[in-house]
Amino acid sequence: MQKQKLLVTGGAGFIGSHFVDAALASDYSVLTVDKLDYCGNLLNLEKALANKSHKFVKGDIADAELMSATLKSFKPNAIIHLAAQTHVDRSIEDPSVFVDNNVVATQRLLEAARVYWKGLRGEKKERFRFIYVSTDEVYGSLQTKDKPFSIESSYRPSSPYAASKAAGEMIALSYWRTFGFPVIVEHACNNYGPRQYPEKLIPLMIDRARSGLTLPVYGNGENIREWMYVTDHAQALLKVLQKGRVGATYNIGTGEEVANIKLIRALCTLMDAACPGLLPFEEAITFVADRPGHDFRYAMDSVQSLRELGFAPRVRLIEGLHKTLHWYLNHDEWLQSVKSGVYPQWAQRYGK
Repeated sequence: MQKQKLLVTGGAGFIGSHFVDAALASDYSVLTVDKLDYCGNLLNLEKALANKSHKFVKGDIADAELMSATLKSFKPNAIIHLAAQTHVDRSIEDPSVFVDNNVVATQRLLEAARVYWKGLRGEKKERFRFIYVSTDEVYGSLQTKDKPFSIESSYRPSSPYAASKAAGEMIALSYWRTFGFPVIVEHACNNYGPRQYPEKLIPLMIDRARSGLTLPVYGNGENIREWMYVTDHAQALLKVLQKGRVGATYNIGTGEEVANIKLIRALCTLMDAACPGLLPFEEAITFVADRPGHDFRYAMDSVQSLRELGFAPRVRLIEGLHKTLHWYLNHDEWLQSVKSGVYPQWAQRYGK
């Protein structure tokens, strides 16, 4: 039988590259489309690029002509839309970039995909899927004793990033409701693991600790996040692709909530053990002015979604932190390569 074909947008990024690896391991044929901006890196696809079942196209999903031609030539059975600007701090600095990339570009991709889908016939058209990968941040913020967000919860995004993802999600679902275009939406909690760009919390802490710099923590560090190891998310996305209902929304989380300061202290303890002679890392923690509109807590009720998909996360947080730390310690070449671009200018905000 011919392999099922997946078009993955943003596949040279953090989550995208892990999904590409998981899809190839599950015997799919994959085409990655990525414009290779600051957080897209072909080193993330090193394994995939050596696989004859993988192809790569450098391009912007906002380029309707390119995407239409790519869809026509590759003929995918599904699109997994991961391409996005994702960092809250950057969205505060320049919201327009997030609107352009997460809203406008998403609509252009949806339209190109809808035209392609309309031209399909029979089972190919019936089984085609467009999976929009969103975030728990669209729901807004919770307090300590609030119940986790469910798929029925209202959207109250706080940051331009979260608002742009909510907008893209609403446009995607409107294509389902108006045109019958087979969209599925997935909300994921905070991801972490190998190959994450070092502007994000965990790799930022690892990189700065190794460099003998301060470990900046917003506010009092009590903000709470739910965490999922990236390979678990990749497997969950495969389940969404295989079992998800058209028009449905799935919340994918782990139930492992932890305050940022507790997470960082645990990471410091692991660093103390892994890097003897540079102790103790916890002394480098420095509290800095809080981020504007900083959500206090994210948490999702994932029970219904996980049960329907027949999926359960495998990697517990402490195990995942240990694996993540050792990956970064053993992949200095990767870290230095991604830090050679725009990262140094962005990181100057934290000083020494």
